[in-house]
Amino acid sequence: MLGFDSTMLRKIFHVIAFLIIAALVISAVANNDPDDASKQAAQLPVLLLAGLYVGFMFVMYILPAMTDKATNAVLASNETIAREPIHKAQAAYARGEYIEAITLYRAIAMEEPDNRLPWVEIAKIQHDQLEDPEISINTLRTALEEHAWPADDTAFFMGRIADIQLNSMDDKEACIAILEQIVETFPESQYSASATHRLNEIEKAQEQEQEASV
Repeated sequence: MLGFDSTMLRKIFHVIAFLIIAALVISAVANNDPDDASKQAAQLPVLLLAGLYVGFMFVMYILPAMTDKATNAVLASNETIAREPIHKAQAAYARGEYIEAITLYRAIAMEEPDNRLPWVEIAKIQHDQLEDPEISINTLRTALEEHAWPADDTAFFMGRIADIQLNSMDDKEACIAILEQIVETFPESQYSASATHRLNEIEKAQEQEQEASV
């Protein structure tokens, strides 16, 4: 067996059919005699067959391709519109216009209450660019208070607060308390293991500090 699939067979069939119809049309046109009514009549079936074939090809292949192209264009346009607010916020951040970026992210948070990204980006800008870890923590706490988040999102926000408490506020006790709360409250969360690991690291660091002070 040659191993032709159905698509290949259809292509071969259409090529053969096109060649046969083209040959019939060329033959009819070549033998055309305007003064011979019989030859004029003989052309009609050939031209009708050619017209039907062209119509069939248009309906089966050209029209679906045009429809798919139009549909993809509409979907792409809708996707661009849907992503436009986040693009504006990212562009403002890239320009160094951090307050504008925060304003835009807040608007997104209002429109998409289940999306944690705007809150995370606001807190990141406040911490990294505005160098205000305290207000960054307040933003994350506000996010937690204003919306009922899934367990993973809640644990994520709490873990981010713990990071800032430890690394930027030098408040180990607050950090430890939050990490312990993550482990106790969200044991099935993907962040529980990470919180446990960080607690162990903090404990080891404290033991090393005590040994060094002796």
